[in-house]
Amino acid sequence: MLTHQRNIASNQRAADCRRRLLAACGLCAGLALAPIMAVEAAWTAAMQPDPVTRQSRCLLSSESQTTSDGYDSTPVSLVFNGSSLLAVTESDLDLSFADLQLVVDDKPSVRSVKIVRKTDLVFDQNVPELVQLLRAGRQATIYLRFWPTWPATQTFPVHFSLSGFSKAYDSLNQNCQPAPAPAPSRSLR
Repeated sequence: MLTHQRNIASNQRAADCRRRLLAACGLCAGLALAPIMAVEAAWTAAMQPDPVTRQSRCLLSSESQTTSDGYDSTPVSLVFNGSSLLAVTESDLDLSFADLQLVVDDKPSVRSVKIVRKTDLVFDQNVPELVQLLRAGRQATIYLRFWPTWPATQTFPVHFSLSGFSKAYDSLNQNCQPAPAPAPSRSLR
């Protein structure tokens, strides 16, 4: 009888150990997936005022980042309105050095010399190629220079994840509605 009780206690300890191990594995898996799931929300499609026209329309927006402008800090976000990509800031930009640019991963830079409202850098050349670059990329880095910075200092790199850009772009083409799910495939037997 005593041996039987020891075996039961031993089995219960082993079962408890397995439960704890499974719980720990589940927790670790959840923690490992959390950054991946958070990255998916880096871009969203939503109806909001266009930074250029101020008219409400479907826009793709990145998560906002913060960078130094030489004196203080300013939020920066990337916004795609269907016809151009904008780097939207709250500080005046400086075009005098012609070095404002966008770099996706290790691809050649895309330069811009167009500013709207003094604070927004516009990329509106070769938009279809730019969209393909963003859809295929992992990270976009925008290099900004702010005015007035005297003496002239440097460009300020601001990094943006491109995770979720393709999904948000698909929603843009559906007027901010989620893209329809693919029809389930039927297998023939």
